[in-house]
Amino acid sequence: MMRQYLQFLLISVSLFFVSGCNEKLKFEYRSDKLTLNNEYIKDSLRIIYVDSLPGCHPVNNTSLTGANKMTDRLWNIALENIESNIIKTEDGEYFGAGQNFGLRIYTRDISYSGILGVNSLYPRKILNSLKVTRNLRLGLGLRVSEGHMIHGLSGNWVQDSLSEKEFLKKYRTNCYTRRTDDVVWLWAAMDLFEKHPELADWQWIYENGKNCFDELYDPFFDPTDGLYRGQASFIDIHFMERKASGYPQDFSVEECVMIKSTSTNCLYYKGLLSMASAAKKLNKPEEASEWLQKAKKLKQAIVSNLRFEDSTFAYFKHTNGELEQRRDAFGAALAVVTGIVEGDDALKAIAGYPVSWAGVPLFYPFYPGNASYHNNTAWPFVDTFFLWAKEIAEGKDYTSFNAALLARTCVKDGSFHEVVNWSTKNPMGSGSQLWSASAFVNVCRRADLFK
Repeated sequence: MMRQYLQFLLISVSLFFVSGCNEKLKFEYRSDKLTLNNEYIKDSLRIIYVDSLPGCHPVNNTSLTGANKMTDRLWNIALENIESNIIKTEDGEYFGAGQNFGLRIYTRDISYSGILGVNSLYPRKILNSLKVTRNLRLGLGLRVSEGHMIHGLSGNWVQDSLSEKEFLKKYRTNCYTRRTDDVVWLWAAMDLFEKHPELADWQWIYENGKNCFDELYDPFFDPTDGLYRGQASFIDIHFMERKASGYPQDFSVEECVMIKSTSTNCLYYKGLLSMASAAKKLNKPEEASEWLQKAKKLKQAIVSNLRFEDSTFAYFKHTNGELEQRRDAFGAALAVVTGIVEGDDALKAIAGYPVSWAGVPLFYPFYPGNASYHNNTAWPFVDTFFLWAKEIAEGKDYTSFNAALLARTCVKDGSFHEVVNWSTKNPMGSGSQLWSASAFVNVCRRADLFK
């Protein structure tokens, strides 16, 4: 009997080690038009060999476990891309957006990158960045460039004689009319403090949050349907001198921000929850309850007012109450990731949305015409939010596919790029793009490759 037991034990141990040795190292993905493995990234346009990618040596020495050679190479590229965006000025240290954007301060790029994973790896730098954005944004308030005053809304609006280009040059950020998804910083700050309680400054987040709602956010709230007006998150509104590609071409600048978009309202939901949590931390139970009730009401308003009959979400609601007859990948993803919908409703929210070897089209369907940047494109960081949402809704693992989509953007200088042209399927835009590189961090985190 003892002999049989020892033989069984020996076989079990052997099988354990064989299984461990044969387990595939992440990431590997293979389809007809897209392949990622230990040696190369291949799609219908090109093949990129691992040894042709730059051998980066980031300052952050966090390493991966269970990763193959290609994944390790991409990881170091991602970290170095992130670190290349650290900007030091007399006003403070903050993350820039990418190679093409210089000293500009973009709250949304910083915040989404923090949420995707930079909060875990560079917590103090994200906190510094968020503080820079609050000092600048609250200092400017509703001071806007010429042509960007919204006459239909209350608030302390001040219109400068500067053009938007001159405004951007002077202040290193756009005026608020072009940044009406600003509330995203609250989600990023709350995520940061939850991950790093030693950095948590609840008084700072609460005071700044209250000031932002009082001065910037409340004027955009519409009590008639319980939703917030404002641009779709990160999608540029029209310019004074030309039309952007992400909104109906007959819209004015003002009409672009008088809509009620799914994506930005999801951000407000997270912002209100963050305010409730901060108030609770500060032992303000009555105020915490008020913020929580506002969040619950907004959640219901989003579900009631921004969904089609099939329970998918519209890109936005027009000022006349009609839903825009198209969906957007980011709004659908955020509805799931932020918890607006769960279970079967989460499955319905993303159902039928196209996903391909080149990414997830930002709009479905696209707007007519050949104009691009937001129209006729896919954005790697949005792909990542969308696949993250699919994992939540479906309970499936999309990390290898997600990694392949990001890896194929490492063209030209071998850095993570900004956007994919849907017509050509070619990655383009800025290199070392902060939120594209951060998206790769997110994929590694979802795959449990680092702590």
